[in-house]
Amino acid sequence: MRIAHLSDFHFTKLTWNPFSLFPKRWLAQLNWVFNRDKEFSPTQVDPLPDLFQKLGLDFVLLGGDFTTTALPQEFERAFTFTSKLRLPWIAIPGNHDNYTRESFAARRYYRYFPDEELAANGVKAQKIGPNWWVIALDSSFPGSLVSSRGKFSPEREAHLRALLKKLSPDASLLLFNHYPFFQNDAPHKILERGDVLEQIVREDPRIRLYLHGHTHRNTLADLQPSGYPIVLDSGSCTQGPQGSWNLIDLQETGCTVSVYRWNRQWYLSRTEHLTWRRNT
Repeated sequence: MRIAHLSDFHFTKLTWNPFSLFPKRWLAQLNWVFNRDKEFSPTQVDPLPDLFQKLGLDFVLLGGDFTTTALPQEFERAFTFTSKLRLPWIAIPGNHDNYTRESFAARRYYRYFPDEELAANGVKAQKIGPNWWVIALDSSFPGSLVSSRGKFSPEREAHLRALLKKLSPDASLLLFNHYPFFQNDAPHKILERGDVLEQIVREDPRIRLYLHGHTHRNTLADLQPSGYPIVLDSGSCTQGPQGSWNLIDLQETGCTVSVYRWNRQWYLSRTEHLTWRRNT
């Protein structure tokens, strides 16, 4: 299996409508005008559908934060991108896709990315290979004015545990979430009850890979010696020269992770070969 994992697109549409700006969007738009507009370039993803075809991908994982403030025009830009993918894909929302309570209540993300099971339970399993499953988790939640926290609620926990029980003992799993489970970031950016998710991940050796975004820091961490899976942060695919995404080749004995970065075009910056060491 050859999989692309990309996240944190942050398609942006500025609005000056006061009814749309308040109570929260004005802050994100000021941040965009004075900071992120110089840092992010959403057009960087335009070559990816053709590149994915050339690389012979089997599947694409889209890790959320398609939008900046969850405006319909931002979702439309994201939908246009996904409509050009000529491959199977699965998407999860990030905190920016439920940026306001209004967009969260309206279930706007799921209007553009319909997924009945994920919308209802906050978690779903999708088979992508003979013995491989992706477990997609929706932990997005509209926070306060300056909060970008997620929430792994008790209800999400119950659904995840029930789903894991249904899967074969010899299955190999990729757990796919927008947020990291480690509480290493600023308090207003973390995943609430991330420690509970961390424990679930640690207890289930079928979870080979934990994939996330959110931090905009491309990271590869082989935590198998400590009892965790391999943890991959895709970074942001539109963050100028810092833009990145991961190409993952799944094999019987391990995986190969190739990191792609942007410098006027996408190029392969590094490759890591990792061996499965967690026992199933």
